[in-house]
Amino acid sequence: MTENRAIQEFYTRHPRMVSSPFGGVEGINLPLFESVLARLNIDCHGKRVLDVGCGRGFSQACVEAQGGHYTGLDFVVSRGGFPLVQGDAAALPFPDSAFDVLLCIDASEHFPEPEKAASEFLRVLKPGGVYFLSAPNYGNVAGIVKFACEALGWYEKHTWAPFGRWQPQELEQPLTARRVRTLYRNAGFTGIHCFGYGLEAGLGICPWIDHPRMPEAVQFRLQRLFRALGPALVRLWPGSSLHLFWRMDVPAKG
Repeated sequence: MTENRAIQEFYTRHPRMVSSPFGGVEGINLPLFESVLARLNIDCHGKRVLDVGCGRGFSQACVEAQGGHYTGLDFVVSRGGFPLVQGDAAALPFPDSAFDVLLCIDASEHFPEPEKAASEFLRVLKPGGVYFLSAPNYGNVAGIVKFACEALGWYEKHTWAPFGRWQPQELEQPLTARRVRTLYRNAGFTGIHCFGYGLEAGLGICPWIDHPRMPEAVQFRLQRLFRALGPALVRLWPGSSLHLFWRMDVPAKG
């Protein structure tokens, strides 16, 4: 598939192009990751855990620290030196009910076939299994700016993002909370719920913060303002956050 090849080539050329509140270029923010999993009541102890779109596999440290058994899968194998499975989210090379927990950390927006991926996630999780998703959210001002920039031809379709100094991404699809709920509900997941990340309310509401022409003095003041206001903003409006953290469940048999 042409889109798959384009994604492989892009991330092979740009191995450091990672956009996640957990980090992922040099390591992972373990305290944040662990606190998010705890808030969503996701426990990896003794569980078989699949990390789809694992990149350099930094979440392995968190999973194994909790006593879980980690498997990483990615479409691109040139981004790290640890063992992983190369594969496509839309056709996972695992049997049915192979895992207890599935992680997808800021990769789903790049899936060319998200409906197939959602069905595959349900298939490889056992009944009663848990799915954790971290994904960008464009149901806010950032989404309006994304639509305008791409509609006006300033960026190619599905490439604009408000991070990385607005550097074009590869297949950055405009996910929203409604889209995520519909996609995974249709696949068969239940108990779908999420919360926002206070420190990213600034990028969701004022994406110009990271514009390449934003003066550093103004950028600093805006960042400081939203660090103070962000937690309250996401409590009132979770969608103000640029990323949302999701938990979804696989129905138990019977």
